[in-house]
Amino acid sequence: MRVCLVIPHHDHVPQFSTFLPRLAQFELPLFVTDDASPALAYSQLQELLQRTAPGTTLLRHEANQGKGSAVFTAFHAAWEAGFTHAVQIDADGQHDVDDLPLLLAEVRDNPCALVCGAPVFDETISLLRRRGRLITYALCRLETLSPAIKDAMCGFRAYPLAKVIPLMEKSRVSRRMGFDPEILVRACWAGMELRFVPVRVTYPKDGRSHFRYFADNVEISWMHTRLICGMLVRLPGLAWQRLRGNIERQ
Repeated sequence: MRVCLVIPHHDHVPQFSTFLPRLAQFELPLFVTDDASPALAYSQLQELLQRTAPGTTLLRHEANQGKGSAVFTAFHAAWEAGFTHAVQIDADGQHDVDDLPLLLAEVRDNPCALVCGAPVFDETISLLRRRGRLITYALCRLETLSPAIKDAMCGFRAYPLAKVIPLMEKSRVSRRMGFDPEILVRACWAGMELRFVPVRVTYPKDGRSHFRYFADNVEISWMHTRLICGMLVRLPGLAWQRLRGNIERQ
């Protein structure tokens, strides 16, 4: 087992700089994909990595392709470099890096599972964010007909690359903001085990969101529409599997 860190980045240098030194203490190889940050921000990112994590593999999209694409680019680079697992953490400073050992321990115990952070929020979470997460949780339960997904939005996860890369290549997983929930739904459909560990989440006062209110909401709505349709297609087969299981148990 070889584990690395993967960070999608777009114009978050001030936030990234607050936790990168703490992340570097774990001495895990780091892959950062810069998703077409402005030239000044990209230059600052290069300087930050050279100063704080000089062994980092820095990848760059010349045109903005979205969070999912940035993660996918890093996954491919990590796989080609011989890594078996990639821990994704967002660049905006929301996640407590001190919880990284919890994810790593779960990965060691369950190397074939997709290990996800189950966020423990403090008082910085807004009511709007909390309600949005509840709606996403309900939709994911509907799309999987299962309570397996405890949280679909937290971007602090550990992926088994041999399972996740083929899944992303053969399915139309969102390459933008819909990536985090959709990859979990499709992992459930593929029979992949999901494991959840509690991680602390704080929304920084100086935090910046690149969420495009209209465009990203349209994309996410279309994603859930596709997933619900996919669930309906799978429904007869799922019903038959459960019926057969009940018969065999009897």
